[in-house]
Amino acid sequence: MKKVAEVLEGLREEETRLSVELSGVRRAIAALEEVMGTEERPAGTAPEQNAPPVSAGAPAPPVPPGPYATSGFYEAAAAYLSSAGEPRTARQIAEALQAGGYPTRAKNFTATVRTMLHRNFSAKEFGIYATETDSRWLVRH
Repeated sequence: MKKVAEVLEGLREEETRLSVELSGVRRAIAALEEVMGTEERPAGTAPEQNAPPVSAGAPAPPVPPGPYATSGFYEAAAAYLSSAGEPRTARQIAEALQAGGYPTRAKNFTATVRTMLHRNFSAKEFGIYATETDSRWLVRH
């Protein structure tokens, strides 16, 4: 069972990473379509999976903001950690926040997350604590 749990955790991490990457690709597509002033796709390209068809000249459907798009950093981190149900690394938190629409211009968002979490007073205000045995973070209520 331990091996299955490890594989499952690895797949969840890969899903988060791919979600972040897909989110960036979708934003790039939307920006390029806006620049072009059209929603037509070149012949031979496939529309986004699960995206409704768009007629030429119609405005692009709004990309729904993620759950962390309008949250402050600590609020977003605490919400993610609460929903995760188990301690997470700074990298996992950074990837999840970005996948959830958290706006950042940081070149190394993982380092930013790590720094922000180590600001103990601010993090503890939102119930965010480091685990004692490794460099993972959790929310205590």
